[in-house]
Amino acid sequence: MRIRKIIGIITALLLLTGCGRNAENTNTAQVTDVATTPSLTITAISGDAADAFVLIGENHVTVIDTGLDEYGQELVDFLKEQGVSRIDNLIITHFDKDHVGGADYVVNNFDIGTVYTTYKSKDSDDIDSYLTALSAKGLAETVVTEEVSFEADGVSYDIYPPQSTAYEKSQSNNSSLVIMVSVGDNNMLFAGDAEKERIEELLAMDDIQAEILKVPHHGRYEKNTEAFIEKVSPQYAIITSSLEEPEDPEVVQLLENAGVTTYLNRVGNITITMSADGISITQ
Repeated sequence: MRIRKIIGIITALLLLTGCGRNAENTNTAQVTDVATTPSLTITAISGDAADAFVLIGENHVTVIDTGLDEYGQELVDFLKEQGVSRIDNLIITHFDKDHVGGADYVVNNFDIGTVYTTYKSKDSDDIDSYLTALSAKGLAETVVTEEVSFEADGVSYDIYPPQSTAYEKSQSNNSSLVIMVSVGDNNMLFAGDAEKERIEELLAMDDIQAEILKVPHHGRYEKNTEAFIEKVSPQYAIITSSLEEPEDPEVVQLLENAGVTTYLNRVGNITITMSADGISITQ
């Protein structure tokens, strides 16, 4: 049994014994504890072959990547529609334009807590705009070089950094942070734009199984893609792609062969509700 599963069972038992944070008195003569099951809403924003994910818990908000610059205002509008005024954690998996393009919009429009990034292996106008926005707010990045873990509202976050600063190919993509988000014994793995070398690092890890997989690199096929899908063993997959930059059919076929239900963000926003009790996905 996976360590993460064991932790989930322990969490569920604690909740059943009345340790929920929202326990309340329902009768003046008798006190009844009402346990609140942790829950997280994850939205994969639609916007070409680009990553932008909004994660909203009971009292915290995390944003993983911010899509393209031309969709930055749409991301801001979506966050405001959800009543967001503060982003507790902003995670930029790597610095390609389809992941960092909208970051300056997000930083300029919201209070920001911690900014987690990988190292920079390139320069661009999008990166400059993002850094300028950080500086204007007096914010600094936390460059992840060792595994980082934190918890909020019963949701666990584990951020796995790249294990090398020199990849033979695709330095930027292979420098992607990879994030495991867990609620009870249900997990979602965000694999950034990991390509072959970074996927090899992930395959060497002990515990990357997840019910939901954000497929790496917009569904591009690698020689170790099949092994990666087998290792993660997801029930659901999310692919961020577009008609102009579609996912590779080999990847779709591998997911289908593995019995995985696949969602494409180009069809529209994908909304995932994940709790200790289960997972629901709508689009």
